[in-house]
This record gives sequence, structure tokens and C-alpha cells, in this order.
Amino acid sequence: MIPPTAYVSRPALVLGEHVVDATRVRDDILAWNPDHPKREVVRKALANLPGTRRYLRPYEEIVGERNPTQRKDDVFDVILEAAQQAARAAMDQAGVTPADIDCIITTSSTGDRMPGLDVHLQNTLPLRPDIRRRPLTQLACAGGTQALIMAEEHLARYPEHRVLVVAGEFLSSLYQQSLLSIEDLIYKALWGDLVAATVVATRPLGAAASLRIDHTLEYVIPHTTDRYRKETDQRGDHFSSTRASLRSVTDLAPVLLEWLAKHLDTPLDFGVLHPGGPAILTKLATALDVDDEFTRHSREVLFHEGNLGGPTIFSVLERTYTAPPTDGGRGLVFGLGPGVALAALLVTWTDSRA
Repeated sequence: MIPPTAYVSRPALVLGEHVVDATRVRDDILAWNPDHPKREVVRKALANLPGTRRYLRPYEEIVGERNPTQRKDDVFDVILEAAQQAARAAMDQAGVTPADIDCIITTSSTGDRMPGLDVHLQNTLPLRPDIRRRPLTQLACAGGTQALIMAEEHLARYPEHRVLVVAGEFLSSLYQQSLLSIEDLIYKALWGDLVAATVVATRPLGAAASLRIDHTLEYVIPHTTDRYRKETDQRGDHFSSTRASLRSVTDLAPVLLEWLAKHLDTPLDFGVLHPGGPAILTKLATALDVDDEFTRHSREVLFHEGNLGGPTIFSVLERTYTAPPTDGGRGLVFGLGPGVALAALLVTWTDSRA
């Protein structure tokens, strides 16, 4: 028996309303660390991160000092408010109401609290008491892609359901003046904030165009748990990484290419790629042997908004809706997060107007 197909509706985004030039972030980092032992290395690294960043709270608040309790409460409250906006907009675009939703999948590595985002949204939207809930809190940058994989698997069991996916990260809240490694300083200049939502169902909803999920891939590189990680100290939560993280795409390339060759007999037409950073995106493009047009939307998101964590793929997808591929075009949705864990979708662009 062939399982039902899953279609991803056009996502709704709540981007940070506070836009800050990356040059200001870079200059402030250098000004606040005049005696950094690797100041020149830091300066060169930050110079490779131009553009603007989108924050959910004012920049002055982001770089200010807060205790861990203030951070935790503020992060969750801000994400929840934005998640309600994104979820309602996504349902409106898909032509469904809260009463039509049968399952909610949430992913947030910064807004982890109990009860979680899923239960709070169930109460505030409100959603039915009997819906299925799938909260994800440890996926970080792979969260959006992994949530879509979970939605597709849920629909294989319950083809009549409609799944609401909500991904939200308040990454700028992790800014800490006490963390001074090169990797930490790069994260300060790279992070942005986004909360996004979409509805996934076994038929296209809302707009004429939709993203059809054809195949999924999950893979974890053994013994790489140190490459990306979330840690907690006396000042609160923060993400850390090692330089080995830059090898992750190269390490994963053989697995990814073998999977694509198994399911694809023509070249890829478009990409919905999580842009972890300029170097990672360049390595991925090289591995896939694709041109700049293939990565254009991902690079634009990285330039204008920053690395937005798990929700980033939805901002890339929204840009794809704005400048869509041709009907029947084959695409790759790619997310990479701690583990090091890969989540990928092979998708087809469908447009009933074609």
C-alpha cells in the first residue's frame, strides 16, 4: 500500500521587528573586547558576516545583562506571543480553523519550558483538547526540517489529519558578554530570531502552489556530539561548537549524495537549505555541485536576517514561494543540527495553475 502524500502549505513568518546592521554588531564586539588575544582573527571572521540581523527584542536589551531567570521567562513569553501570530496566519493562509487541526508539532531549543509551547498554543489558539501533540526541544538548526519529517510520518498513519507545525527560536537571547571564544563571538554576530508556522496535509491547502514531500532522510554522524551543543552556566543558556563542526557537511556528503541518487534521476531544481553560515552553505553547494541560483534564497536569508535556527528553512521556503520553481521541479530541504544530525526532504513543487 502506497502511503498518502504530504503537502506543505505556504509558511507564515514572524520575523524580529528590530533590524540591526551586522556592522554595528561586529564593531560593538570588537569595542567590548579590545584586549582579545585573537582580536585580528575575530575581526576577519566577523567581516565575513555582513548584512542585517532581525531581533525579536531591541538590540540594547539583547546585549544587556540579565540573570538566567529573566532570560528564560522572557524567551518563552516572546516566542509564545509570536507563535500565536504565526500559527493563526498559517491557518488562515491554508484555509483551516483551529478546530480543523488534529496534530501540533512544535520545535524550539531556546523556548524550552514545561508545560511546553505545544500545550500553551493548544490553550491560547485554542486547539481541540483531543489533538495529538509532538513537542521537540533538542533539534536546534535541524528542527524545522525534522518537524516536517514528523508531520509526513503522522499523516501516513492518519491521512485525514491536518498538522500544524510551529518552529520558533529567540537565538539573540543567548548573547552573553562573558563568552569570548572565536566560535562564541561569531554566533553573536550570526544569530537572528524567527517564529514560523505551516500546515501540512495529504492534499494542497490554501494557495495553488505547494511543496510535496516525496522522500525523507535522517542521519547522525557517529561520535560528533561535541561539535554543536547547548550549555548552561551561571549566566544562562548558550550554544557552543568546535572547529570540527565545519567538517560536518563534508562528512555527510557521501550519505546525502547516495540518497539523492537513489531517489532522483534528474538534477535538483531548487534548494530550501538551512544556511548555518557562509562556509557551511558554500561547502554544501560544492557537495551538491549546484550554482549560486540554487542557494540564492538561503544566502539572502543569511544576509538579511541571520542564522535563525530551526525556523530558517521556513523563511527560505517563503522566498521560494515568492520566486517559485516551475511546476514539477524537484528540490532539497536540508537541515543540520546538533548530533551532528542531518534531516532532509526530497520534494516536488506543485502548482495547480500550471
